[in-house]
Amino acid sequence: MHILFFSDHHPDSLGGVQTSLILQKKYLERAGHKVTVVAARRYRRKRNLTDLIEVPSLPLPPTGAYSIQPSLHLAFRKAEKDLAQLAVPVDVVHIQADVWNAILGAKWAIDHNLPVVQTMHTNLQVAFDHNTGKAGGRTVGRILNRWASTFLDQPMPENATSLWAFQKQIAQHSNYIASPSGHYNRELIKQGVTDKAFVFPNGVDDDVVEGVTHNWQEASTRTLKFIWAGRFSSEKRIVEFLEAYAKADLKNVTLDIYGSGQLEAFVRLQVKQLGLSKTVHVRGRLPHKQLVATFATADLVAQSSIGFETQGMTVYEAIAVGTPVFVVDPLIAGELPAENVWLSKKPSIDEMARTLKRAAADIRAGNAKRADDTGDWSVLQSKLTARMIKVYEKAIAEGAKALKGNAR
Repeated sequence: MHILFFSDHHPDSLGGVQTSLILQKKYLERAGHKVTVVAARRYRRKRNLTDLIEVPSLPLPPTGAYSIQPSLHLAFRKAEKDLAQLAVPVDVVHIQADVWNAILGAKWAIDHNLPVVQTMHTNLQVAFDHNTGKAGGRTVGRILNRWASTFLDQPMPENATSLWAFQKQIAQHSNYIASPSGHYNRELIKQGVTDKAFVFPNGVDDDVVEGVTHNWQEASTRTLKFIWAGRFSSEKRIVEFLEAYAKADLKNVTLDIYGSGQLEAFVRLQVKQLGLSKTVHVRGRLPHKQLVATFATADLVAQSSIGFETQGMTVYEAIAVGTPVFVVDPLIAGELPAENVWLSKKPSIDEMARTLKRAAADIRAGNAKRADDTGDWSVLQSKLTARMIKVYEKAIAEGAKALKGNAR
């Protein structure tokens, strides 16, 4: 089987979607299949990746972690040219993009009469409303809906400013739609994007989990190690989390922060201004395998976002290697084994501080909430890939959806 991924993000950039792409590719290939990835061009590449087609894009400031495609037609021609040179025909298209390359993937599948599986990784409405304001979100919605309707030769939706409507424009071409969590799955159905979807979480590399060793020690007097990991951006609420950590005034506890992003300089300054330099260390980025192994050495891995994550991969990875987690979003907590979670009842700084103090006290008292046995809960990539292969096979047997549309 030859699976063609379309992604807005280059697999070599930072993020949960990118990590998921690499893992899915790895385990599909391990199962004997071929995977080709069409992605936005990366300007600061660190690894040489195989079976990758880069389409023209422009990096978005300030970090260049995101990109925009100046011309869908130019990107389509580049993908078409490179894919035509492959010796192995494509069997199924898997759209793992949410914006530009979601349109591109749908167009390519339509033109080649191929079935589509789509994973909707991002809540676009929340993401754009948060980062650009609701007026900006409506503007983005109008632009994306116009691009999709024009490029796919289909009518503009009635609510042309809605990003949910844009997602529906792509979804109508998909045989099967997956979402990374149950709560986002329900939201997609509620918003009318689709009437049926299935949960397919981003996975954790079996090889990493199996290679982890633990040296957990009695915690009543030793220094506790907390970790926060993610992109330094406003929706991740790293600034609020640091304020809560300072307010909690935890004794004999250190916090290691991993990641990068547009708020990095501010975060480093904030650590100094809050008087946390002796206990809080901004470590920068780590290779994914090393980061997950580092989670296994911690007493707690924290996630501070709310209403944004469609899954929130770091806490899944932490529990997979035995480490309990701190979360603020009750929807994320509802996807995890409750016995391994400290949930802040409110997203406020005060409540996060109280929950951090409670977590430290619980760990000291011997209630470490270690994930020694998660029962049926599992996000090992090998098991997830076996499930997805069956979905691909069903989609191929069905063939392309009847909805058609030729780009102008």
